[in-house]
Amino acid sequence: MNVPAGPLAGIRLLDLGTRVAAPFAATLLADLGAEVIKVELPGQGDFLRSIGPFVDGYSLFWAVENRGKKSITCDLRKAGGQVLLKRLVPLVDVVVENFQPGTLEGWGLGYEALAALNPGLVLTRVSVYGQTGPYRDRPGLDRNGIAAGGLLYVTGYPDRPPVRPGVVVADYLTGVFNALAIVSALYERDRRARETGRPARGQYVDLSLYESVLRVMEHTLAAFDRLGLVREREGNRLSNSAPLDNWETRDGKFVCIVAAGDGLFPRLARAMGREDLLADPRFASLALRAEHGEAINTIVGDWCRQRTAREIADILERHEVPFGVAYSAADIFADPHIAARGDIVTVDDPVIGPLRMQGVYPRFSRTPGAIRRGAPRLGEHNDEVYGRLLGLSGDELAALAREGVV
Repeated sequence: MNVPAGPLAGIRLLDLGTRVAAPFAATLLADLGAEVIKVELPGQGDFLRSIGPFVDGYSLFWAVENRGKKSITCDLRKAGGQVLLKRLVPLVDVVVENFQPGTLEGWGLGYEALAALNPGLVLTRVSVYGQTGPYRDRPGLDRNGIAAGGLLYVTGYPDRPPVRPGVVVADYLTGVFNALAIVSALYERDRRARETGRPARGQYVDLSLYESVLRVMEHTLAAFDRLGLVREREGNRLSNSAPLDNWETRDGKFVCIVAAGDGLFPRLARAMGREDLLADPRFASLALRAEHGEAINTIVGDWCRQRTAREIADILERHEVPFGVAYSAADIFADPHIAARGDIVTVDDPVIGPLRMQGVYPRFSRTPGAIRRGAPRLGEHNDEVYGRLLGLSGDELAALAREGVV
């Protein structure tokens, strides 16, 4: 099988992280050709290995989010493990971690120590609240980042408690920002060396879950600053836009229709066979439709309930009205557009065999990425990395295993 090299071929990364925010960044880069070596605790491995759903005791969460990597075992809490990591650092471009702030320093593996071994190293550090500030030592997970970043407060209905988003948004957002930070830091490192003729010099990057959420909060902070406006929960509707909702269809699905603007609303009215709405003074402009949102949303909702999702899709597509059906996983697998785009690929997982999952994204025209292997078995690449890369003998590796270092 001829696998494309990918745009990041030649980059080597050590993934010290667990859960999602740091490892997901490493997975994105592995998809694009980077060599990613995941460092796991001997015996137990990464936390994601223990999260369901499971197939015969094997985590599908792990299978998706750690594909394309190599796995080595190394207990960084032990002096021998710290020595091994220090021997690996000069051979890599990037290290990612998401320990509690100060953990690496406690092991003698902080940025200054690692940069002394490899001045060109890029180290990205993920935590809930960042490496500095009064909250840096607070423990936390994804939900805490969503809360502190402001997203939890505005998600849900006004008369009910806030609702978490459907996936670990703070973790995944931080993973994407993490990947962006890595490629940006590598570019700066290499550009600076090229332009000055000086040795490559890396840097560390401080990322937090709450700041990733905060960055995507639209106008929320500016509106409070200039208008004193505290954004509240609005459910599926918006106070400044109508018609807008997720309407139930006759066959029990939900469809969102995006046609509140003055250019799109006439298309929706004609699609519904309700051109009379265009003459109704309550609906003459976006502002007026928002003011009379309950009335226009009810009209559109009644129209949707009388038709199946497929019928609505056919009608709206003919009239060029933007819409979307709320897809379940089953709907995603059945969708012809998703199939045509190749969004779902089959990965040969070393534990459970062929497994369909999300493919490589984004798409490059000349140097496309690829999933080079399934998620690794625990310590699968110890011999390759410690033996061939570091030159440890079989006896040395066996001794480290007896000591619980690997």
